[in-house]
Amino acid sequence: MMVWARTTGIGACVLVAAMAAAGTSPVVAIAADGEGRPAAATAVAPARGPLLGSEAFRPTPRRPVGWRGDWTGRFRGATPPTVWTRRVKGITTGLRYQASKPAGRPGGDSRALEYFTLKDWLVAGPYPVDDPAKEIDRDFLAGEADVEPDVDAKAGKSTWRLVRVRIDTQSRHDHNDGTCGESNVDFVYVFGKSAKLDLAARQFPDDLDNQVAYAHTYIHSPEDAKVRLRIPFAGEAGKFYLNGRGAALNRRDRGRGAIVALKKGWNRLLVKVSVGKATGPSGQNPWNSRWRVAAYLAPVEPIAYDTRNIAWMTKMTGRSMSAPIVVGDRIFVGSGISDLMCLRKTDGKVLWIRSSTPYDAMTAAQRSARPVVREKVEPLVAKLRGLNEGIVEAINAAVSPRGLPSDAAARLDRKLRARSDAEREIHKAFAAMDRRKYPAMFRNEVSSSNATPCSDGTRVYWLCGGGMKGPGAYVIACFDLAGRRIWSFHEALGAQEHGMHTSPILVDGMLICGINKTLLALDARTGKERWRQSVGKAWKNVFCANSPVPARIGPDNVVLCRESIHRVSDGSQVGRTGIDVWGDFTPIVENGVLINPCQWQGWQKPVSFRAVRLAATGKKGRPKVVVAVDGRESSMPVRGHSTAVYTVASPLCVDGVVYSVEMGGGLTAVDMAAGACLYRLWLDGCNRYNRFLYGVCASPTLAGKHIYVIDDAGYTHVLQPGRQFKEVTHNIIENVHLSGHGGNPCKQESFYTSPFFDGKSLYLRGEEYLYCIRQE
Repeated sequence: MMVWARTTGIGACVLVAAMAAAGTSPVVAIAADGEGRPAAATAVAPARGPLLGSEAFRPTPRRPVGWRGDWTGRFRGATPPTVWTRRVKGITTGLRYQASKPAGRPGGDSRALEYFTLKDWLVAGPYPVDDPAKEIDRDFLAGEADVEPDVDAKAGKSTWRLVRVRIDTQSRHDHNDGTCGESNVDFVYVFGKSAKLDLAARQFPDDLDNQVAYAHTYIHSPEDAKVRLRIPFAGEAGKFYLNGRGAALNRRDRGRGAIVALKKGWNRLLVKVSVGKATGPSGQNPWNSRWRVAAYLAPVEPIAYDTRNIAWMTKMTGRSMSAPIVVGDRIFVGSGISDLMCLRKTDGKVLWIRSSTPYDAMTAAQRSARPVVREKVEPLVAKLRGLNEGIVEAINAAVSPRGLPSDAAARLDRKLRARSDAEREIHKAFAAMDRRKYPAMFRNEVSSSNATPCSDGTRVYWLCGGGMKGPGAYVIACFDLAGRRIWSFHEALGAQEHGMHTSPILVDGMLICGINKTLLALDARTGKERWRQSVGKAWKNVFCANSPVPARIGPDNVVLCRESIHRVSDGSQVGRTGIDVWGDFTPIVENGVLINPCQWQGWQKPVSFRAVRLAATGKKGRPKVVVAVDGRESSMPVRGHSTAVYTVASPLCVDGVVYSVEMGGGLTAVDMAAGACLYRLWLDGCNRYNRFLYGVCASPTLAGKHIYVIDDAGYTHVLQPGRQFKEVTHNIIENVHLSGHGGNPCKQESFYTSPFFDGKSLYLRGEEYLYCIRQE
């Protein structure tokens, strides 16, 4: 059952926030008149009880917990720390760097090295050449090996100019094959501006071709030390000088780099890259920068760490986009292929792991009817269960505030791979029996355990599976808090291109899941199917990217999907959202208003901000638009595209202001009452965004008085809500994940999930670990 409050108008978002701050948790109902026209909000008393995020909060059937806590991303009762860190124990943490010429010890111009990335540079060029490959050794600086540049100093026929590597200083970064897989000095961006490069019109002057350019930075080391220098680049040829000693760059060496010696004090790093054709098509893109370079100073193995305000780190069984939830003294989180992990929140110890396969959904009669199940599958299931018990012991032995050093992590990774291989064997055995009924649940982008579990306080519900673009099977399961399986549901429902990324919701005693082209409701108590709806051949309304959202229209609880609105009681469609989502984020509902910060306008227009008032308009009617902000004012267009970058993170509404962030790190804040954008900017973190490194996917989240925005490197911006942008601080978690697949440079662990807050603790899930961040 849901509870609602009386409000009218868009300014009611402010009232909603004020009520929540006062200890209530309103969700607003919208009525429809007898002919299905939009009507005003209805009045019901607000729910009372502990605020979400407080230690006293406990989920119930009336106030379940799941994705983004209560599906809003607001943990007003939490009091987590705003400062924490995990840094490599060694020389890289002591390094500082700056672009301008130093005058003594590191001062205000210098920066600490974060994620091993050099971001401040002096750039000089371009210098024309006839043969960019053969003329890479030509000296344009009259002594390039010994150069000690400063801002605005002469550089032959050019001048040294300052460039800071950020997402907005890349000339090309979009969904497929972008340039921001690295933190590049992008010479097309630097020199294309002076050459009047019209990236939006895709006009590329020839004077960027057949050129050479330099980039230089200063590095301060507190002692003589060795580091691993990585310099990936795009161009015809390249070379570097470290303290005057030069070597050629190897375009194929994009991984480990080379171990080099830094001297105590200031060191000089100069890189030089030549290019033939500076821009051109790449993959699916009509053009891409072919002239860029990045540099990293990574630690030499073995690697250990120091931490601050990290209470414990627990190794996950595999990669996933599943966020954690807290139920009483326990944490539940998805992991690997199909694992639901249960941890004790006080110390991070794993209490149990439950993997889900088609076997779990079979009745005893179904199992006995197939001898192959008894002969081949059951021994594999028994093996997996035994391995799970052993993995629990191995993970618990490794839980600590600092995590594992690199050599110990590698040993545990080998055990995890063996366990994962055993689970795959079960799925392969089922596929051999019937590929149509039992297609693979794995082979998914990121993982097949991407859903966030949900709970009513006594049971936890779990959705996993999918596959990639085509056949795909799923398991939906229910467990009690002790790990006993109550019921399990298995069906092959197919998958879209990027697999399954939605989370289930609990409404009116039903577990509702959006899966591929099916909206499915199961009885939460028994797992029996209550109803299902299908979109048939329509592609716009597939249920695999935008999680279902609970809301209310008149007397009915409803579920909002990408384009359609369905009655909870029977699944019938009662209206359309009409918001034209561009991206894989889930819109939010505030005071009966559905908010979409990324509305599709067509390929030649930037996406816009749109909010509509929910109403039962039928299958063809469109709800009333109550806020519309032009995309030229409310989005961050990609250089070279007129449309904004793709969006995965869901928006956050705090005190009438909606905050949204797209995958490239473009943050916007829109005032709902005024219907105007307050500010928009690029976040200056360590986000790198391309086809295999997904950028900012975690939704902005409110905890107590601050907003937390986390990028794909785990770089967390702590913001103060309000009409002006104010970053209170930022935090980094360094973790070299040697067996990871996240795509970050230097094997930095990737972070894609939204945090969960509980009292004084912040639970943050990365590619390798679940972190408990708590004031020491």
